[in-house]
Amino acid sequence: MLALREATVADSPRIGVIGRDSFGPTLSRILFPAHLHHLARTDAATEEAEWRAARNTRRIKDGKKTYVVVDKLEDGSEQIVGYAQWETPDSLPPTAKPQTASETEVDVLPPSLDQDALKEIFGLMEVVTEQTLGKEGHSQMWYLMILGVDPTQKRRGIGKMLVKHGLEQAAREKRDAFLIATPEGKYLYSLLGFEQVGEEIALGDVAHYAMLWKRPREEGEEVLN
Repeated sequence: MLALREATVADSPRIGVIGRDSFGPTLSRILFPAHLHHLARTDAATEEAEWRAARNTRRIKDGKKTYVVVDKLEDGSEQIVGYAQWETPDSLPPTAKPQTASETEVDVLPPSLDQDALKEIFGLMEVVTEQTLGKEGHSQMWYLMILGVDPTQKRRGIGKMLVKHGLEQAAREKRDAFLIATPEGKYLYSLLGFEQVGEEIALGDVAHYAMLWKRPREEGEEVLN
């Protein structure tokens, strides 16, 4: 049985593994390229999972809203099968910009990670976000930083559960939502009401799409973003 709950720091190791396995065919092969694998202290796959776990922990401590879907098993145990992490207006200090390339400077980066590729990807995301949404970017929106689902658990509605949960909260706060989608995620986001804004962009050699979700407005209400 699937259930959604708020994530804790203790969930980070499992989240790191899911993140690595989710993005293996896309960004992971760019961020952890084969020619750097020999630099790994253990192995590149382990380093990536640990890096993603540490980054998840930092973001939780920074106030990023993080949720997991767990599969509750017959023996009473549970296994995390997907997660989503959102940056929201209340998770940003008053003078802070939304997530930017500077985030790459606060984590310990493993040797098998291509640091130049990471900075290039974050920098491009920042540029695309500002071009699409203006100077404020997504600072007044719910921004889906990352969505990961265990590849062995696909077609169970896990990603849909996680995204809908975030959108419902955004709607209660009278906020819109924004994300940058991979080709694999674009279809799901479209089904949930996101629309592509701007042209297709390439992060590394992988196509990505800036997508915006606008919550239903009530007649005469104040629009916050």
